[in-house]
Amino acid sequence: MSPTATIANPDQTRKIIAAWERFLHESELPAHVVREVIEQSWKRCSSGGVDPNRSRGPAPLLAEDLRELQHHYRELLAASTPIMAQARDFLSESGSIMILTNPSGVILETEGDPATVEDASDICLMTGVNWSELSCGTNAIGTALSAQEPVQVHGPEHFCAGIKPWTCSSTVVRDPVDGEILGALDISGLSGTFSRHVLALVVAAASRIEGQLTARELELRYRLMETGLGQHLSRMSPGGLMVFDRKGRLSNVDARAQRSLAALGITPELKADQRLDAFDRETTTGIGKATLPEWLRPEWMEPVIQDGERLGTLVVLPEVPRRGTEWRARQLDRRVESFRGTLREQYGFDHLIGQAPAFRDALGEAAKVAPTEATVLLTGESGTGKELVARAIHYASPRADGPFVAINCAALPDTLIESELFGHERGAFSGADKLRRGRFELAAGGTLFLDEIGELAPVVQAKLLRVLQERQYERVGGTVTLSADVRLITATNADLDQMVAERTFRSDLYYRLKVFPVRMPPLRERLEDIPLLVQYFAQKYGQRMRKEIQTVPTEVMNAVVAYHWPGNIRELENFVERGVILSSGPELQIPLTELKRQAQVGGGEHRTLEDLERDHILLTLRQTKWVIGGPSGAAARLGMKRTTLTSRLKKLGISREA
Repeated sequence: MSPTATIANPDQTRKIIAAWERFLHESELPAHVVREVIEQSWKRCSSGGVDPNRSRGPAPLLAEDLRELQHHYRELLAASTPIMAQARDFLSESGSIMILTNPSGVILETEGDPATVEDASDICLMTGVNWSELSCGTNAIGTALSAQEPVQVHGPEHFCAGIKPWTCSSTVVRDPVDGEILGALDISGLSGTFSRHVLALVVAAASRIEGQLTARELELRYRLMETGLGQHLSRMSPGGLMVFDRKGRLSNVDARAQRSLAALGITPELKADQRLDAFDRETTTGIGKATLPEWLRPEWMEPVIQDGERLGTLVVLPEVPRRGTEWRARQLDRRVESFRGTLREQYGFDHLIGQAPAFRDALGEAAKVAPTEATVLLTGESGTGKELVARAIHYASPRADGPFVAINCAALPDTLIESELFGHERGAFSGADKLRRGRFELAAGGTLFLDEIGELAPVVQAKLLRVLQERQYERVGGTVTLSADVRLITATNADLDQMVAERTFRSDLYYRLKVFPVRMPPLRERLEDIPLLVQYFAQKYGQRMRKEIQTVPTEVMNAVVAYHWPGNIRELENFVERGVILSSGPELQIPLTELKRQAQVGGGEHRTLEDLERDHILLTLRQTKWVIGGPSGAAARLGMKRTTLTSRLKKLGISREA
């Protein structure tokens, strides 16, 4: 029998119901009536004591427990955001909903037809409810998780009587690194919506989520290696390095570390992507000695943290005597110089893509100030490449051999930003159980880049002004005066002149920061650069996803150039990345309908760019019910930071509709 061709046939439906009733009474099934995957599921349900008369799922989690669970799976939810957002549109009035669960079958998020969402609530097919096989019997979510494969369950194939009016198709979502099951993606509806093609749609959507997770994983590993190696080089430890990611998986171990472990008589059996629970940020709040393997010593470990986010853990092994101090010093010097050369090449001005006059003028100004010690203020809208230009300035300066330390002032609450910048002494405040070096101290001899400088609290503005004036500071809770040997580069997308006029930003600090301002032009002033950027991002993400993108259709390129890109290069990059995920051949496939729909917002042939941007933002706010933050909020859908969108709302005069 075909796996799906006959399951919606009325005659077959009657046979399946009869087989179900016989199974409940006799624990036997007639041959060739029920598919193998359903038969095995019914047997698991029976042995697990599932009530076949059950009419709905169990009670949902409490709101606080659901929030905690969603936070735990925040990376999965973030990766699914664009797919779930599209489901909100293409499943509207379809009689179907899309559902995302965790690996245990607990529903994390639902989107789709509002009427079906309401119907689904009658059987507790809603967020916070566990739809595993042992909770709800045979259903696509629970059975896909049990069988670890795509599954379609239609009407009478459900084990529980109350769920038989429904049809559902589901598949698992896997971690792109180690294949671990992260959850399940499902499309469900009442049995009249059945189509065997829905399962293919679910598998494709799950593949897109896994593609988003892959891109995120590559980004985090790059940041881990860059930040972690920077910390390691600053310590000049020649004993070797092991790098574990945020989930405790071994990302890298160099040859020096392998020799050091051997010299110390340690032979840990570690394989790539094998996890150490001691380094998993979700299972530990710190480095717990009780959870460490016997070979690992606490003093070797150093967490890698960037902008308050834990990226992973370094294991910096101690030096093992070998061939004399002079030989070791030469080897370390070669290693450091090689790494610095790679960074100079990667972040140099020559590698910044663009030929537009406005962009080349901005780079020319940045290149002129780079060899000096002058403070630089980079201005421009969000997503225009301010951090890349800051790095280029650093690696073209006399401080190129020193560290480049970046911090986003908007990413940390006011209570932490002062400690992050200047460090703190042990006992300075509750939770300060050890001395911590701040970003000024970590950037000694190099460059400190402060992004979103307009977000600094007044008390921190005052302390930063003193540092610029006296080149000195103290740690929080400290009395020892430290020297600030850094070159400062700041960036903002806010109107600092207006903030000074409104007295929300100190004028004396502003003039100290504005020694050499450089304005980064928005993408709408660089139209001739868009084809170059599209080609670059298509190749970049094509290589990461092992796809060979050779051409961009003329229709696609024309549409991309015609769009106004309020989120600038960051929005364009995310859009091309989605296109690469959707592409199955050598041509870049981009959802042009999305661009056309956004470009037509507001209508009219003589509307200004500001009018179009205002209408586009208003449309997005209405779609998200004026929710700005979070993975499904307006800022995420627009490709902006929350603070950037808030600033744009104020500038465009947008307030919440009554």
